[in-house]
Amino acid sequence: MIVTISNLYGSGAVAVATRVAAELGYELIDSQLPVVVAKRMQISPVQAEAADETGRSLGARLLSSLELATPEVAVSGFGQTFDEEYVREVQEAVREFATHGKVVIVGRGAGAILGRRPDVVRVFMHAPREWRIERVVTERNLERKAAAAEVDRIDRARRAHLRDWYNVEIGSPEIVDLAIDTSTFGNEGSAALIVAAVHAR
Repeated sequence: MIVTISNLYGSGAVAVATRVAAELGYELIDSQLPVVVAKRMQISPVQAEAADETGRSLGARLLSSLELATPEVAVSGFGQTFDEEYVREVQEAVREFATHGKVVIVGRGAGAILGRRPDVVRVFMHAPREWRIERVVTERNLERKAAAAEVDRIDRARRAHLRDWYNVEIGSPEIVDLAIDTSTFGNEGSAALIVAAVHAR
C-alpha cells in the first residue's frame, strides 16, 4: 500500500507521517524527494527545495532572469520551462517511489499524481488557521506576525501549484480519500486514523 499526505501548512503532516510510517513499517518519503529531483535535473538540493516551496513563481523568475542575460537559453531549453521540467521530474520520482510500495509520501501533489488507485490511501490534513499559526510559532520560534505570513504564503503556493498543474483544489474529494482535522485528533489520533484506513483498504 501507498499513503500520500497533502496538508495545509502547520497542520503537523510530517510528525503524523513519521508516526504512520513507523507503525506500518513503511518508508517515509519527504525531504529525500527534492534531492532525487535535484540529481535528475543537475541542480542543487537547495534549488530543488526552493522550487518545491515556492512553486511556479520561482521557475518563472529564474527563467526570466536567464533569458534577459542570455537570450539563447530559451532555445536551449527546447520549449520546456524550468517549472515544467521540475514538475515532470517530481511526477516521475513520485511514481518511482510508489512502485516500491509500503511508502508514505508527504506533499508534492502525490495524491493528484497517483490518482485513485486500489493501492493508495490519499490523506488531507487540515486545521483552523489560528491553530496552525500557533503551532508554527511554537515549533519554529517565530513571532506571531511572521508565522501568520508564512502560513498564508505557503497555503497560497500549495493551492496555486495544484490549480496550475493538476486543475484541482487542495483538499478536494477528487484527490482525497480521508480528510483529518489535526486540531481535533492530534498527532497520535491522526496517525491512528490513517493506519486504520490503510488496514481497511
